[in-house]
Amino acid sequence: MSTTTTTPPAGDNPPSTNAIREADYIRFKKYAAWTFVVAAPILTALPPRKLDHYTVLLTSAWLVSANHLSREYTGQSIMERLEGRLSKPSSIMQDLPTERAHQIQAKLRAARDAQIRDGSAVGEELERLKRQQQQERSLAEKIWMGSETEGWKERRLREEQKALEEGKSYGDLILEHIWDVWNWGKTGEKKEEGGSKDEK
Repeated sequence: MSTTTTTPPAGDNPPSTNAIREADYIRFKKYAAWTFVVAAPILTALPPRKLDHYTVLLTSAWLVSANHLSREYTGQSIMERLEGRLSKPSSIMQDLPTERAHQIQAKLRAARDAQIRDGSAVGEELERLKRQQQQERSLAEKIWMGSETEGWKERRLREEQKALEEGKSYGDLILEHIWDVWNWGKTGEKKEEGGSKDEK
């Protein structure tokens, strides 16, 4: 009597222990992420509301969980999405159809800057060219530089040197800058107040 051993079909193989553990771990991460996404804002909003290390930990857990769920459901994490959006050119640049348009804009910009430098444009024409120059600055540059124009470093150094020669200290210069920011550039009020105190 002979016995034959038959191997079960490939689909009937029970999953290995490692595969079960891996599936459990993935399921655990998913449930933990959902728990933190829901619970972290609630725990942060409960009294006493204060900014301490617990709030920072809960916020970090919420961010990591949201990032994990985003990657789980969309295939891209939040950071990958942000990097993708930041690396794309702005919509203004997308409106320009060709490289030729970039070249023409660069030539026009160079010609306008040359007119401003040479002084060939005067009066209203000069003001118009300067306004165009200011409008072309990017939003980030406008925020960072404010209303400063080219050569601001040299002007600032000359003003600083003049103030130091008059006997002012760096502390006085810092206070003047703070005062200008506080009063939106209106320096006359401080001088009037100082003058009225001296008269008393």
